[in-house]
Amino acid sequence: MEKINVLIVDDRDIVRDSLRVTFSGVKDIYVKDEAVDGAEAMRLIEKNEYDVVLMDINMPNMDGIKATKEIIKINPNMKVLASSFYVTPLYIKEMIRAGSYGFITKGDNRAAYIEAVRTVANGTVYLSDEINNETYDQVLSYLKTPSKITLSA
Repeated sequence: MEKINVLIVDDRDIVRDSLRVTFSGVKDIYVKDEAVDGAEAMRLIEKNEYDVVLMDINMPNMDGIKATKEIIKINPNMKVLASSFYVTPLYIKEMIRAGSYGFITKGDNRAAYIEAVRTVANGTVYLSDEINNETYDQVLSYLKTPSKITLSA
């Protein structure tokens, strides 16, 4: 089994620390690097390969939406998974439009994060259970391949 190399991008050190701990001991997921904003993430992506970028949305210098757009320009095959406390249709749709493969809320548990990273790494869209049906339907309308959508269990 190959490891899924992850880049965590979040301006809060406690969130980055939590995510690193979340993935520690998971045999197929490896946190390769961390970045405090989209600008730092871009510098890392230009030098390193990642399977999944776990991207916060609200950050200084370069937010997650702009960073995701730039990442996809550099590497259209890069898998970005948006992560936020704010579960709003606008954020979710903007991240999907930017090229994200899904959205997980920061309130989700360890198992959900592990599932989300694995799902996105395999090329399937992941949407957190906290996303209500109305928002889910709105997000579907922005996706080119809605048949690839899977909801978390």
